[in-house]
Amino acid sequence: LILLYRFRRSGMEHVPRSGAVIFVANHQSNYDPAIVGSLVADRPFCGIARKGLFSSKILSWFLHQFGAIEINRGESDIKAIRLAVKELHVGGCVLLFPEGTRTPDGKMSEFKRGFWLLVKKTNAIIVPIGIDGAYDAWKIGSKPKWRGYIEAIAGSPISAESLIKMGEEDGSEFIRSTIEKLRQGCQENIEKRSK
Repeated sequence: LILLYRFRRSGMEHVPRSGAVIFVANHQSNYDPAIVGSLVADRPFCGIARKGLFSSKILSWFLHQFGAIEINRGESDIKAIRLAVKELHVGGCVLLFPEGTRTPDGKMSEFKRGFWLLVKKTNAIIVPIGIDGAYDAWKIGSKPKWRGYIEAIAGSPISAESLIKMGEEDGSEFIRSTIEKLRQGCQENIEKRSK
């Protein structure tokens, strides 16, 4: 990422050193799990990935080595939610891309409900993460480019309790707008660097 895309990350000080954490990020490309992984460093996480990715034996083995949880995209997959809740109840971390799939146009899509279910069922800290440049580096349905700029920023932690007080609609929109502001910050940094 650093060599090919001049990758920069910031906000690592916002990642809690211990306790249950839900990392919530926008989803621009297949690079995103690695981008988040390098940002959160020594807080390994279970990612939630669509079931179709596990159809390849090699990719399935690779995903399982990193503790990925299979989910049927577009359905309310109770098994996947239970596994994620279990991970958070023992103080682990889970990565969510609440849009449910990579962006088709670089813009953030609406959040799926699974994000809110995890917030309600756990007392985890939510860390919002904005990513930009990854869409230009590897758009959905295309081959990756081998040069570009990618940035990621972790925002201030948010308690599940404060989101629940807002209610599902307002709480989800608050997280979504927070991630969008972080993404815009990344975009502005990339524009300055690429001139």
